[in-house]
Amino acid sequence: MPTLRPPANVSRYLLTVVAVTAAVLGVRFLITWAAEVFLDPIPILGGWLKSLEIVELSVVLLFAILGFGLGSATRHLSAKTPLGLKSIALVVALPLVFFSSYWLRHYLWISHLTAESTMTRQEITALANQALSHEGGKTGFWGYYTTTTRMPILPDTVAELQRMAEDQKWFRSELTRFSGIEPGVFSMIFDGAGWGIRLFYMALAFLTGVIYFFKGLAEADAARLRKVAQGSALQRKA
Repeated sequence: MPTLRPPANVSRYLLTVVAVTAAVLGVRFLITWAAEVFLDPIPILGGWLKSLEIVELSVVLLFAILGFGLGSATRHLSAKTPLGLKSIALVVALPLVFFSSYWLRHYLWISHLTAESTMTRQEITALANQALSHEGGKTGFWGYYTTTTRMPILPDTVAELQRMAEDQKWFRSELTRFSGIEPGVFSMIFDGAGWGIRLFYMALAFLTGVIYFFKGLAEADAARLRKVAQGSALQRKA
């Protein structure tokens, strides 16, 4: 029985989608790694830039490239292909690329703690999950993501990690002592500011990706028209 294969144009479309997404992911990983290794360790300035997540501004250019690339790739599909089917790649790629930098930052954080300790990576991961769960109620990548919304700079050593909760309580109690404002108010402020920054970058990334995706669709339609025009010209010459 013959094996069913997708049309050549569909194969080219899928290859283009994978290539564009992989290239954008690679650049995002590189930018995130460079920021973690070279920028964030700078005293005062690095911590300030990390708290504002300035590096995430790179998402504007990267998501423009991602959206336009995925939109342009649809030139390999039939012009009658529904917009919903054309958009599937974008719907999958947008969150994948956006959250990839935070996944890498979580991985690098665990790696740094492991390098600074005699404990195994599994033991460090368990200890980190315990601290993240105590602070934000979640573990793993999502625990890291939610905790860093209000604590952009996490402990660098195991000793600091073990007393993370106590340090946060002390910090907020000191703010209360100097300002007279209840600790819960500061928690709401930190949470609100952190999520505000995250949601801003997320909205910026997704909006940029969608806008340039439609620009890519327009380019794909123009490419089809050029191909049809060239074919007609060749037929007239023949």
